[in-house]
Amino acid sequence: MYPHQKLDWSAGRLEARLAEHPEDVQSRLELARTCLSRGLYHGGGESQCSIALQHARKALQDDPASVEAMVLGGAALVGMDRPEAAQRYLDEAVRLDAERPDLHLALGAMYRGLGDRHLAIRHLETACRGAPKAWEVHLLLGRTLAERSRQVAGQRLVERSQYHLVMALKLDPSPDLLPALMRDLGVSCLQTGRYAEAEKLFVRLRENPKHSAVARKHLGQVAFALGKYKNAIQHYRHYLEAHGDDANALAQMGMAYLQLGELGRAREYNNKALLLAPDHLPARHALGCTLLEEGQTAEALRVFKETLEDHPEDLASYVELVRTRRRGGDTGWLQKALSVEVGNHDRLPIVGGDGAPRALTRRRIAVLLDELRAVGPSSVPAVLEAIELTDDEGLRFTLWEAACGLTQGHVADDVAARLREPGKSYSAGLARSVLAAASVLPEPTLTAGLNVTVEDITRAAVDRRGGASDLVAHRRNVEAEREVARGYQALVLLAIASRRSRSARQLLTSWGQNADAELQVAVLAGQVMCGDADAARTLIRRAQERGAGPTVERLLAHVTPPSQRAEPRPVDSRSGGSDHHDVHCSSCGRTGKECTHLMSGTRAVVCDVCTAEIVRNRRAWLAPDDAACHLCGRTHFESRGVYRHAGIDICADCLDLSMGLLEREEVDKFLATW
Repeated sequence: MYPHQKLDWSAGRLEARLAEHPEDVQSRLELARTCLSRGLYHGGGESQCSIALQHARKALQDDPASVEAMVLGGAALVGMDRPEAAQRYLDEAVRLDAERPDLHLALGAMYRGLGDRHLAIRHLETACRGAPKAWEVHLLLGRTLAERSRQVAGQRLVERSQYHLVMALKLDPSPDLLPALMRDLGVSCLQTGRYAEAEKLFVRLRENPKHSAVARKHLGQVAFALGKYKNAIQHYRHYLEAHGDDANALAQMGMAYLQLGELGRAREYNNKALLLAPDHLPARHALGCTLLEEGQTAEALRVFKETLEDHPEDLASYVELVRTRRRGGDTGWLQKALSVEVGNHDRLPIVGGDGAPRALTRRRIAVLLDELRAVGPSSVPAVLEAIELTDDEGLRFTLWEAACGLTQGHVADDVAARLREPGKSYSAGLARSVLAAASVLPEPTLTAGLNVTVEDITRAAVDRRGGASDLVAHRRNVEAEREVARGYQALVLLAIASRRSRSARQLLTSWGQNADAELQVAVLAGQVMCGDADAARTLIRRAQERGAGPTVERLLAHVTPPSQRAEPRPVDSRSGGSDHHDVHCSSCGRTGKECTHLMSGTRAVVCDVCTAEIVRNRRAWLAPDDAACHLCGRTHFESRGVYRHAGIDICADCLDLSMGLLEREEVDKFLATW
């Protein structure tokens, strides 16, 4: 897209040609592009961009309709950090020729300069489709996606950024940019947990004298993430020799010393960071945590309070403040804080976004509710009272859920104590309590509660029903107690089934092999609750034999788990197994040998070639309003869009999944051979 070889020689040749033929517009445009390449990619900076702008303007004087001159002029102004001035040139270029990749690259850079990374990404993606072999586009798109991922949390943005940075590296970028590109990719690997790859990149970057110190800083981040705190300290120490005024590195060293239990050194480095940057939030947080570890609770609370006075949005300090109050037994403070936060909620402005006042208050309320759960059921009255302080239905429901959870936890504690001796405690009432608290009871506790033996039943027949006058009466008492025990065990089985876990399904299968007729019904009902269709058919058949088919069908409708959305799964296109040899794309007919991967869904199989074709021009493949994805079933209302390709509908979510597989594979291959 831009020249990068022998720029000085090319510029000299073009300047000589223009000296002889100043009317040569094409040579002037080539010179402008060469100067712009120097300015943007080879350290020339604003001075070279200014020269490029002068030549672009002169070309426009000679040919006012030259789109290339408009694009070069706009790109030069962007390089001079004047995006508003660039917009006039680029808007006119869009009007005349909206398909040029270099135009969309310039637009992407312009919107990035204006802070609108969403629009920047859209234009850079268009440029990437038009010039897939231009490393300049991949580089800027990768960096912009990384910046966007810090604004809008999402692993997919980071993965896409990583892919485009890898593509830029594969396309042999300018050597001048290679160190910065390696750093960007290494930071991306840090974000995605690829610590080994990140370390490899930063070790190589350390070999470059100009970037050795920065590489040390990032190696410190890698070591800290891996829990190698001594190594992290060594790397940061080398970095700080050249950059002693970096508060971030000092704070990170303080946190590393805190993790090692060297509290004096931790406090020293956090204070150094705060001397350089008094508002440095990580350093303030680390200092407060260090003071807590030293037992200076009052001083730690002062640090957290002062931080929140200056930065009320700092949730980390608020968490520590609330947790410290709870550990100190100050339940009254927690309850009062909850009332204050809930009472303030409705008076705050209704503004969207994570940083909005109401959103911040909701996060604080969530922190308080978490700590009140640790306090226990004594906090239920305070939570219920807080409900009356807000008219926001969502917040009222959150508080109601918290109160129910606290009450349920209290019930669960009582039930768990009684389940430790099921032979003495079993009863219909206990079984109902078990069902009510099943979601918060540990599964081993529920399983242990099933253990009611024949000896337990015989003993209970005497203890609960008194001594019998004869053997016949005693047998009646034992039989009646056995019925109670069977009913109790049946309900406990249903409580276990309500967990719908793998261990619950295994336990039901085991019990089903040896259960008597009464418990067999409970086992089947539990298996239905776990989604076993065969168990449902068996239960209905048995009910029909006894004339109770409709009743059982109505009951099963209440306990059968809702059908879950079937997510598409990749089919290994390189597999040689018999399961895959005849799998082919429902859209184009390609087999696994003719593409990189296939995605298998509920009604179709789609290859990566077709998904890539849709992604290149989504508008051309937009499906009708009533379409539903053949892979997962999503509609236009459930996804960002549905697209139809050769009669097969695929939604935006499945497109992202397919492209993500391709991109991750490309990144994996590149990093494995780096």
